[in-house]
Amino acid sequence: MARPEVTALPYWPREQVREHAEWADPLRNFPSPDEQGRMMMEMVQGTLKKRDRGEALNRMERTLMVGSNNHADRIPTYSFFTDGPANYYGYTCRQVEQDPELHAEVVERWTDEFGFEALGEGIDTMNSEIEAMGLIRMKFPDNAPADVKIRLMDDMNDEEALGFWEEAAEKFNPLTDGRLPRRIDLYGHLVERLTRQRGWPVMAAPSATFAQTINAIGFKRAFNWMRRKPENFHRAISAQNRANIKWFKALKSLGITFFISIDAWNAVPNFRPQHLYEFEKPYVKELIAAVAPTPVIYFYWGLRLAGEPGENGRGGWVEFLERSAATGTFVVTNLAPDYYTPPADDLKLFRETANRLGVSYIVGVKDEVMLSGTPKEIRAEVKSVVKQLYPCNGGCVIVPNMIPMGTPAENIHAWVQALKDYGTYPIDWERLNSDD
Repeated sequence: MARPEVTALPYWPREQVREHAEWADPLRNFPSPDEQGRMMMEMVQGTLKKRDRGEALNRMERTLMVGSNNHADRIPTYSFFTDGPANYYGYTCRQVEQDPELHAEVVERWTDEFGFEALGEGIDTMNSEIEAMGLIRMKFPDNAPADVKIRLMDDMNDEEALGFWEEAAEKFNPLTDGRLPRRIDLYGHLVERLTRQRGWPVMAAPSATFAQTINAIGFKRAFNWMRRKPENFHRAISAQNRANIKWFKALKSLGITFFISIDAWNAVPNFRPQHLYEFEKPYVKELIAAVAPTPVIYFYWGLRLAGEPGENGRGGWVEFLERSAATGTFVVTNLAPDYYTPPADDLKLFRETANRLGVSYIVGVKDEVMLSGTPKEIRAEVKSVVKQLYPCNGGCVIVPNMIPMGTPAENIHAWVQALKDYGTYPIDWERLNSDD
């Protein structure tokens, strides 16, 4: 089906950075997944020996420990996303997006100054892929994620929309289409400057397939399909997943260390966890397998909405974690406001469930603590989370959900220092119970 011509978009043009080219799998000459896995395990074994000798690990080694479901020398931490550091150093997102050298400098400076293991790049992460596919048009504010302004499939009937979507996914080449080549350049510079020159990990942040599928057609149509025409939603998300796999492969080919993809599914009206079980989890599994063994994190907000486990400690949000682990992800998440909101506030059960499933686990601390808390309050929050997760075995990570613009520098330093004080292995239980 021909792409529709949209002429009334003087303020929201579709930007094409490079001329479209046919897609060719950039991983076709990579070692096999088994060979990649073997090389990764050799690095894991070497890092375990270094850890057990009591030596300090570097950023890459801590990340490797988490990716292999082991504890490091201390609990690692990461920050999200680029807008905060860009603003902190006096730039807008658009400025750093258009200057890969400046972007790499900002990420390196932030990581170095505050001591995080890595920063998740986050420019245009919500909709840039479906914009590059020609499914939507966006506006481009200087300092916020781009908003959907036009959905090109809104006036199509279901069959027309699905055919258009499948054709767009088939044609899609993230190495040349839309604004994505700019992000390819950003990541290429990050890998060169951080990984090759300094040995640091680089975290890529492509969008989640489920969220993009909904954004491309809107909540109303998406929910109607899930409820009344499930075969349509399966066709749609299958097409979008094929496109997203291309994007993940393109990013992996650059040498990124691991992926993080975000699904804030609690924002979907009339949502039920069963929607993810039926319509999302099978496609997440397919996507993760396509870039294996590179680790993939799927961040979920809304764990508390999955319900309370039964008397046997199963079902509810525990079942959600089980379903997540079954996709092949190496980690499960419990992010604010979930980790302090019943029934998902049982961090002991959260850690025990992750241990049982053989995956690492992340707790994301609420933004308000970073923005409005004092250094003392931040230390108390970190201490509380570590205490609830004790002994923090099997790949523990604690992160701020995000660091809001305006967060004082002393608060960020207090965060990382608290993890050094309370999260160094072996975790000191007596110190966690002291007034320190």
